[in-house]
Amino acid sequence: MNFDIELQAGASNNDDTTWFAGGAGTYPGTLTPFEPRQTDGTNSSQSPRLIGLTMSSALTEGNTLTLSNDPTQDAGGAGISTILGVYTSQVDATASLGVTKTSALVLTFDVELSSDGTSDDTTGAELLLLVV
Repeated sequence: MNFDIELQAGASNNDDTTWFAGGAGTYPGTLTPFEPRQTDGTNSSQSPRLIGLTMSSALTEGNTLTLSNDPTQDAGGAGISTILGVYTSQVDATASLGVTKTSALVLTFDVELSSDGTSDDTTGAELLLLVV
């Protein structure tokens, strides 16, 4: 793993409108109307994360990558529930690295050296995962 970055911006739960419910007070004279109204601090939504991986040159056609949703194996303690997006790049301009999301936590690879599809080459391939 090259990196694991937590991404967070704005309200953590777009369906919850209690954060802008307003306060019981008048302005000027009190700042109560401007205080946050979030009452559920326990069940906040999970922040997305960006994970960067360098793939092994041993990766071949049909291999899979399975991520764990075990919170004890996650530095943030939340586990991973789904892969939201995948970006790939490789050093060899003639190579083709395709990735298919086959379930919430599993990726299957389609690896070709060139357009003729005769051999595999993942030397220097990078994989960026957006997960939550």
